Amino acid sequence: MSEDPYFYPGTDVLRNKLNIRDARQLEYFEREFVVERSTQSVPVGSFDLKHLRAIHRHLFQDIFDWAGEIRTVEIAKGGNQFQFRRYIETGMADVHRRIVAAGFLRGLSATTFARHAGPIMGDVNYAHPFREGNGRTQLHCLRQLADQAGHALHLTRIAPAAWLHASKEAHFARYDAMGQAIASAIPR
Repeated sequence: MSEDPYFYPGTDVLRNKLNIRDARQLEYFEREFVVERSTQSVPVGSFDLKHLRAIHRHLFQDIFDWAGEIRTVEIAKGGNQFQFRRYIETGMADVHRRIVAAGFLRGLSATTFARHAGPIMGDVNYAHPFREGNGRTQLHCLRQLADQAGHALHLTRIAPAAWLHASKEAHFARYDAMGQAIASAIPR
């Protein structure tokens, strides 16, 4: 198996506060706890790394000791390497700078908001600051960004396959699919 310190030795199960050693069981409880935490006040902020860490900590505090902490290992998915950990802070600082420069995407039509939010969320996904739970954390951040920009966002309207495809495309700086996935979640 992996030498990844996040896993129980000889397994593909993440170390967790519940000491669950079965991947399916952990996935079930993780989902239950995160859904419950999602109904509570999710931390707000200025859409920087500190804000993203606070969201992650809130969502995963019941499951992982390292909730809200930047990952200490390099990770990849589907053969695609995420940002090297030593560049996570720099990458997220650039994302934050762009959000601020764009006036937090306020005053934009829904279509324009989605088109501009696509590269932002694509790059947050590429940074992938956490060992697990990046996608759920990103979606909460996106919903807050949309709310602040004056757009209702219904995350259940984003097809999981479309979001995964958009995330893969964004890995190569192709953001149209991400913008389209975000647009699909904004009611017309």
